[in-house]
Amino acid sequence: MNRRQIIPSSDDLFRAEKQVFAGIFGRLYAGYIVRYEPEYASFLALAVARILLSMPGESEQARIFMEQNQDRIRQEILALKDETEIRRMVTDTLIMKVVALHKAGGCDTDSVGEPIDRIRTLGIYLEGNQPPTPGSFVRTASRFLSSSPILPAIPQWKG
Repeated sequence: MNRRQIIPSSDDLFRAEKQVFAGIFGRLYAGYIVRYEPEYASFLALAVARILLSMPGESEQARIFMEQNQDRIRQEILALKDETEIRRMVTDTLIMKVVALHKAGGCDTDSVGEPIDRIRTLGIYLEGNQPPTPGSFVRTASRFLSSSPILPAIPQWKG
């Protein structure tokens, strides 16, 4: 039986990147909440996840947190060397970003690999036998989010 492979759209890939981000945030927050106050744990998980995935757009409060806690953030990133699943998702997400940028023709060839070089330097990049396909990445991102402890990371509504 020959099934047709559906090629994910750029929206699907963007959604998968957000799922990876949420999955990483949830896993980090679940670990940080046992060591830090909830607000600090949340900002720390947010900062680490944003740095790992090269995601811009922090609020002023998040930017100040990152400046004031650079050493702690770096220590937490370095502590992820044994977290193979997070490393795999970070690596695959950045590879898919590079592929998407090349496909769209919207990248500077000199800077496109900077995020991958940065995670290599940090010891986060995880070598693989073959790069992810867009379809496998979308499916893996969904499974990663589904297996992440997201609920504790969502503040309780006080209404």
